[in-house]
Amino acid sequence: KLDEVKGTLVGNAFPLGHGSALSYPDRPWLKWSYLDSNGNRVERDNTAIFLDAADHLCKAIKQFIAADANLEVTGLPVSDREKIEELFISIRDEDGEARHQKWLEKISEGFFSFDAVDLSYIPKGPGSWKHQSLGTEKEQDDHDETFPYDSDFLESNWKRFHDALQAHRFVVLHDILPNYGICVD
Repeated sequence: KLDEVKGTLVGNAFPLGHGSALSYPDRPWLKWSYLDSNGNRVERDNTAIFLDAADHLCKAIKQFIAADANLEVTGLPVSDREKIEELFISIRDEDGEARHQKWLEKISEGFFSFDAVDLSYIPKGPGSWKHQSLGTEKEQDDHDETFPYDSDFLESNWKRFHDALQAHRFVVLHDILPNYGICVD
């Protein structure tokens, strides 16, 4: 009941996105349901949804590498798909960062069909994309801070990532949602 109240409050305050569903859509192992705006029960199986997304991402990456968005490609190898499903179900930490670290450990152990790889992610501070593009080492941003222009900034991973986020937001707000009679500023 408490989750329903929290979900309603968050959904009313932030109507776009999955705010009213709290963190349920972010938990790969979860099966859950909700009532839509017409009072119909909608069943969600996050494991199946996440596996489908991973398979589509695999195909999209293969098409990107081939520079052909129409190329017919296969998705995840069966053995990797089964291992991904196993991890979606078994890694149940509430903290997303803890889940992320466990996935990185599996990748570095050679758990999947590809060679073991040591990956890391630095969200802010030295070594992060933001640090590499702007030179800032701060964990917290100052909203009035300015940075000297550097021509390398335009080609930085940090800027390109944020450009992609803005492009995605534009498509969702101006191309996709209006098709469903939804107008958002």
